[in-house]
Amino acid sequence: MMNCGSLNNGFIEFICEACGKTKRLGFTCKSRFCNSCGKVRVDNWTEDLIAKLINTPHRHMVFTIPKELREYFRADRRLLSLLPQCATEAISSWYLERSKKEKFTPGIVAVIHTFGRDLKWNPHVHLLVTEGASGNITAWKKFNFMPFAMLRNRWQKLILDKLGNNLKNGIKEYKRLKNQLYSVLTKGFYVYAKGLITSTKIVARYVGRYAARPVIAQSRIISYDGRTVRFYYERHEDGKRIEVELDAIDFIKKLIIHIPEKHFRMIRYYGIYSSNNKCENKFFKLINEKVAEELKKLRKWEYRILKYFGIDPLKCEKCKKYMVINRIYHPKYGDIRDYYYNKIKDEVKQKINEIKEMHAAVKRATCGKIEPVFK
Repeated sequence: MMNCGSLNNGFIEFICEACGKTKRLGFTCKSRFCNSCGKVRVDNWTEDLIAKLINTPHRHMVFTIPKELREYFRADRRLLSLLPQCATEAISSWYLERSKKEKFTPGIVAVIHTFGRDLKWNPHVHLLVTEGASGNITAWKKFNFMPFAMLRNRWQKLILDKLGNNLKNGIKEYKRLKNQLYSVLTKGFYVYAKGLITSTKIVARYVGRYAARPVIAQSRIISYDGRTVRFYYERHEDGKRIEVELDAIDFIKKLIIHIPEKHFRMIRYYGIYSSNNKCENKFFKLINEKVAEELKKLRKWEYRILKYFGIDPLKCEKCKKYMVINRIYHPKYGDIRDYYYNKIKDEVKQKINEIKEMHAAVKRATCGKIEPVFK
């Protein structure tokens, strides 16, 4: 990540066929922590999400759990699936109760986070929820009000019940803690309504800021001297800047605990946004599908540079003609053209030797006489 774009890690060389000027562009790291690569990842994910959302206001909500429960989710990370499940069930059950005939279904996008601003283990879930729902009879009904006190109580009950049902060890201790969380330790189960999202631009801002962000942005790292890392975060309670200095190994430990398990989905879609929803085409999208396809084509790095900086990176700085790829260099394989040329050459040579050996074996077997196939 620190050497993102360094020519030592490989590069693509472009050449202007008109004047002969060359330009080298280093390979990027593709890390989600990188200021550059992480931004690209967030932008691409945001565009994909916006293309799925329907043209209606959405509410950004956050569901949290008390610190006493956090270790259960760290000990068995599969339990993290309960966070979006329970949050979605708390919301969906309220919509269903609006009408038994209609069985209103909202659209929900859930993103699991395991970190707080200070990098500590703090599992919670962010949701984008439609300000309305689709019914069996009514195509769409708008709901401007949602009782957050009720959602908080349902969220608490669902998490505590389902967590208890999924535990394999320490069940007695958990039951004791569960009773305390209802009676004494009542803080921690919160439902925040971050804000109402009414346009594509606001969706992009919210999603990029909250949902798809990495554990820590490179810009928050103040210094690294080879032994210690110094970074900062803004305290949630008062926005005060807090600086932290950690041993490099301890800093890495804080980061890697937030790497999800292989094949574990941190982003989930529910209700009318779920993959098995049959009425997806009933609604107008925030972005037309054809527009979304065109935006995908503009994700190439040259278009991104043109978009953000107004500079076409493939135009020759000297004569303004377009440059073409001249060579690709990889630190392990060297010049890629030479690598594949030599590889193909070796493979052809090996095939020729195999044919020669087979021919010699046949000649020996037939005493030097090979009968023709056709007369």
